Amino acid sequence: MGGITPLVTTALPLAGTVLNTVRSVSDSSGSAAAQQQAAAQAAAELEYKRQQDAAKAAAAAQALEYQRQQEAAAAAAAQAALDRKYQEEGTAAERSAAAAAAARQQQAQLEAEAQAREWARQDLLRQQEQELQRQQAEAARIAAEQARAREMESYQASQEQTLAQLRASQETAYQTQDKDAQTQLAQLTAAADAAEKRRVDALRQSVAKTRASMGARGVSSDAGSGEAILLGLTNDTESERKDSQTVDQLKRQAIQQTLDAVKRRNLLEQAQLADRQKLEFMSKFF
Repeated sequence: MGGITPLVTTALPLAGTVLNTVRSVSDSSGSAAAQQQAAAQAAAELEYKRQQDAAKAAAAAQALEYQRQQEAAAAAAAQAALDRKYQEEGTAAERSAAAAAAARQQQAQLEAEAQAREWARQDLLRQQEQELQRQQAEAARIAAEQARAREMESYQASQEQTLAQLRASQETAYQTQDKDAQTQLAQLTAAADAAEKRRVDALRQSVAKTRASMGARGVSSDAGSGEAILLGLTNDTESERKDSQTVDQLKRQAIQQTLDAVKRRNLLEQAQLADRQKLEFMSKFF
């Protein structure tokens, strides 16, 4: 309607001007020209009506054009609004999709982090379990080694005790045998001393008897025969002494050999027992 108002405003003064002109001409021509004035007035009125109709038509056309423009503007505005709506909906959909993707990514990241933490926790538990098992195995190994060491010490102590008992029994038996041997040696010494005394006494008696016999026969002991007789008695006695000493020495050697044999036998038995114990120890613990 804003475009129609200027057109009407322009047409109305023009029509007024035409009427004024017609009236002026009519007044100046007089009555003779009344018909012409009337005709002119009618023509002017027709022209004014035509102009009015044209103005109305123009106004109506302008109104239609304005309406068309308004409708086009409304359609454009509606299309723009629809485009904005679609764009906003698209943007919102994109934002929603981006948000959903971000949420999924964040959820996946959270799940991955949770899974990583769970794996780390399980790995830590496995490590702790392995460390506990290692410590238990180490403790069991140490306990087994300590028990084995105690068993070895106990077994070795038992072997040493057995060897010590053997040595003690051997030493006791040897001391008894040595005491018996010393008694035998003392007896041999006493017997030898007694035999020597008997030989000396017998020699003295024989010498005295021989000298008395030779004196009764008038034979001097310093003479050759008398001296030979006395020397023979002395030699006999000395020979008997040597024989006795030889026998005594043999007896002493036999006693000492018996003691030495006991010592060797004891040492051999100890060595055999030690070797046997060593083999038993090695076969039991190695």
